[in-house]
Amino acid sequence: MRYTFLLIVFISSFCYGQTTYDTYDTLISEANSLKKDAKYQEAIEKYQNALNILTPNSSTPFFNLAECALKLNDISLADQWIRKGVSVGGAQKNYLEKYKGFADIQDKEFYQKIVSDYNSLRQDYFSTIKDIDLYLEIEELTSRDQFARKTGRYLDGYSELDYQNASSAMFKAKRENDTAKVKELEKIVFHTTKDKYKETTDALMKRVDSLNVARLMEITEKHGWQERAWIILWHQRGSYGKDNYVWNFFKPIIDNEIATGKLSRNFWSPFEQHIEMMKNNKGSFIIKEDEKPQKEIKNKEEKVKG
Repeated sequence: MRYTFLLIVFISSFCYGQTTYDTYDTLISEANSLKKDAKYQEAIEKYQNALNILTPNSSTPFFNLAECALKLNDISLADQWIRKGVSVGGAQKNYLEKYKGFADIQDKEFYQKIVSDYNSLRQDYFSTIKDIDLYLEIEELTSRDQFARKTGRYLDGYSELDYQNASSAMFKAKRENDTAKVKELEKIVFHTTKDKYKETTDALMKRVDSLNVARLMEITEKHGWQERAWIILWHQRGSYGKDNYVWNFFKPIIDNEIATGKLSRNFWSPFEQHIEMMKNNKGSFIIKEDEKPQKEIKNKEEKVKG
């Protein structure tokens, strides 16, 4: 699977001309493979080379590098890249605390110091944002998107804290092979809204998605594609590839940004894979919290809301 992906990247780069994102994507894919094979020093070098090329709209590569450093007991390097994951990669506090690779260092002094420094690190990230008003509006759109998808859970009596606690407990139960506990917690983590609320929540979600994508079109027309708004477009995936106003607007714009090297050639991969899975009646895939799907979709384990 991973060798096939590298071949596709190579062929795409050869046919269309190498871009910065092509190099970045190749290095990240190689780093992820090396990490999976426990070749941590080599993986670190690949991650560093990739992150020297461009700053992704994701903190995961920073945290992956830090996790490799932890495997080699290089606390200093791990500390450096966890901090960069927040100050440069923009990791939110929940992702910092829930990242699985940091599960064994929660009580370590250096990690607790990072958590205590979170606000300062986050301020460093915000200081790099060129248009803070635009940033905040995208935040508002994505928050609205997520609220609409949590409404059923709220109506059924589960708070955000209930969900977070259940998520942490479920992963712990999985590690301990406590299948009964996992099954119990999945009712909250993979919550299904009760029938009496379903019509209301479905109508709300559709309306919010419609308003969000309309506003995103206005923003994109004025400012160009905003990568942080990816989740808004993702929730239009059911009609991907069809001749409608959403895709007739976004597809040419994003294709142009891919061609000019502003976005990864893999941008459409999760959409295409979603449609293929629907055709084969295999359902969709799930996404890591705070992250969009990467190249190897089938390896994702944690769920994004929606």
